[in-house]
Amino acid sequence: MLTDLESRRLLRALKNLIDTNPIVFPTVQAYITLEAYSTETNAKFQIDVQRKSLNVKKCTYQTRYKKSINLLRVDIEGPPHLNPDGTEIPCPHIHIYKEGYDDKWAYPLEAKMVTDPSDLVQVLIDFLEYNNIDNVPKVIYQVEVD
Repeated sequence: MLTDLESRRLLRALKNLIDTNPIVFPTVQAYITLEAYSTETNAKFQIDVQRKSLNVKKCTYQTRYKKSINLLRVDIEGPPHLNPDGTEIPCPHIHIYKEGYDDKWAYPLEAKMVTDPSDLVQVLIDFLEYNNIDNVPKVIYQVEVD
């Protein structure tokens, strides 16, 4: 388990993607994992982009540390989230690691990250920037038919 101070330090650390080739945005019912590292903290991260649903508007972006600690997650198009205090947060929302709760707390997306939730590629770019990724490559999107 991480402390809040450790999780904030990891999120704020400048990071680089290991593979700097263009990112091919996943199609419906697919996902990708990007590997990143920080020279500031010597930490490695996995950034997942998941579109496992048939819903073309649904997508989850997630930053993992040590493969099992979810530091950050953005959910686009889905059910509302019920926080541990009973507060319901509608989608889109963002989960940020909280000591003792892991990623069980969600916040309205617009309160924490500036993005356009109707543009899934732009959300990815903004999510990478929110993660302090220094070398964000071009993102290739394959057109899908609704």
